[in-house]
Amino acid sequence: MNIYKVPFDFAHEEKIFGGYLSLRQAIYVVLGISSAGILFIPHIPMIFKVIIFLTTFIAFLIFAFLKINEIYADRHFLNIIKYIFRKKIYLSER
Repeated sequence: MNIYKVPFDFAHEEKIFGGYLSLRQAIYVVLGISSAGILFIPHIPMIFKVIIFLTTFIAFLIFAFLKINEIYADRHFLNIIKYIFRKKIYLSER
């Protein structure tokens, strides 16, 4: 029996929500909109609530739609977090 290697391209996302949004993008948009719930927390000054809401909303939209060299921003963010917290080897030369 012959075995053939089939190339896979997983960089492509299927747009399943109205033909415009992928599942990943839709989740980030929903999370961004739901971050408006912080505006209903009592005993916090309104300016702090607005600042927190805008930063989380903008971050989720950037994660959903910004591409850097064909890689989405959320993947870059995860790679940065992995780099910061991985075990590093320090070489000391004298």
